[in-house]
Amino acid sequence: MSLHIPRDMPDLQSLFLETMDHDLTAMSKAKLGFVSHYALLEVAKARWSVAQALWRDTLVDAAVFREWIVNLAARSAPARLAHLMAELRERFAAVGLVAGQQFALPITQVDLADALGLTPVHVNRVIRELRGDGVLDVRRKMVSLTDAAKVAKMGGFNDRYLHKGQSDT
Repeated sequence: MSLHIPRDMPDLQSLFLETMDHDLTAMSKAKLGFVSHYALLEVAKARWSVAQALWRDTLVDAAVFREWIVNLAARSAPARLAHLMAELRERFAAVGLVAGQQFALPITQVDLADALGLTPVHVNRVIRELRGDGVLDVRRKMVSLTDAAKVAKMGGFNDRYLHKGQSDT
């Protein structure tokens, strides 16, 4: 599972695969743009910089997938939630969708539980625990990181895998 945010170009892997092996589902209102594989390949052939940008995006997606595997396999429930929220804060900030330390996250606790490999009841307990500790809060589809540094530390978050600010050339 993965969460894509506005301006992401999900599933570039299928550009070279005949059959997509998964689904994409919008969890909230979404504006979608569709570009045919043929058109993308033609532009990539004609412009090396476009090919590089598409390849880079695919590699960053793979890095995020690997980090999610580590999150599910090696972190406690509070650390999983903290890591995910720290990651989403960085990704939303990169596209100008963070105000202070708040960002909209139109996701239910059931969907959040699925993303974290936990039960909805456990996610609810963890959110209450972190809210009580004054670290973060998730309410009404808004996330507030009241102590972003503590959230990052708690989740073992290091943003290197997001490869922010690196050139596509």
